[in-house]
Amino acid sequence: MQQYWDIFRKKVKYLWLWIWRKDVVIFLLFVGLTMIFWWGRVLSSPRDMHMKVSVNYTGIPQQIVLDRELPKTLTITVRDEGKQLRQISRHGVELSMNLSRYLREDHGKVELTADVLRPRLQDILPGSMQLQHVLPENIEFAYHTQEKKRVGVQVLSKITIADQHHLVSEGKVTPDSVDVFGDKETIQAIRYILTDSVRVDQLRDSMSQQVALQVPQGIRVEPDSVRVEWVAEQFTEKSFTLPIQIEGVPTGEKLRLFPQTAHVIVRVSMSHFANVVSEDLHVVCHYPTKECPSLPLKVHTQNPYIYNVRISPTAVEYIIER
Repeated sequence: MQQYWDIFRKKVKYLWLWIWRKDVVIFLLFVGLTMIFWWGRVLSSPRDMHMKVSVNYTGIPQQIVLDRELPKTLTITVRDEGKQLRQISRHGVELSMNLSRYLREDHGKVELTADVLRPRLQDILPGSMQLQHVLPENIEFAYHTQEKKRVGVQVLSKITIADQHHLVSEGKVTPDSVDVFGDKETIQAIRYILTDSVRVDQLRDSMSQQVALQVPQGIRVEPDSVRVEWVAEQFTEKSFTLPIQIEGVPTGEKLRLFPQTAHVIVRVSMSHFANVVSEDLHVVCHYPTKECPSLPLKVHTQNPYIYNVRISPTAVEYIIER
């Protein structure tokens, strides 16, 4: 094995010495200089190049509908020194076309000829660069104006909640209304736009989803999708024993209740457990306007964190004392 290794080393050493012979070094140097001069000549000599120009159309009102899709790129042929061509091909160029001046009527046809496109293109090219050809040479389209109406969005969803959880926010839509465009008769009949159906099983946390809208035939909707958010939280229960308040007692009379307190159980999110106190709840009954065996109880609260109020008993007996 050592013998083969020694032979390999001798071969490599011989090849290295051969490469660095004087005549080989001179030859390689000559080739390198030739390549440098050739590349410099390429960069300094004028030549033609084909390239694509991105087109950005602005100034189109929402109500305007075009009869065709406008070209997103133009193919141009330019002539300049290689250095300039290499630089512009690396960075690219973009043409911005403001169409507002051509869309002033309710409907019409527009033709952007070469006399319009060429000066705009030449303005975005370096001064030394000559524009030779443009494809397509002109851009033609027709347009008309549609009616516009703002309508709300309704969510189609089927949500099931995990055990010991409840919905804190049900189907919050952003944006909650959209613009619809179409002929006057069609959009007058539209009251709202539906989303695609969304199904979520065993929701136990917050969920946000971009949902497409169901667009009726013959109209256009902007935007064509909305973000819908559902928030579910784990809940617990909190109980209170509260005095029963009597409303509407005539002057000079007294109403004695049996019992005089009620047991109230409320459902509250775990995150807002400390935000619910007994002062948030009021148990009331009304003085009877006609003879009845018992008075129903009601629970009043304005605390937004309270859900699913239960009360026991639901009615109380009474005695009127005069």
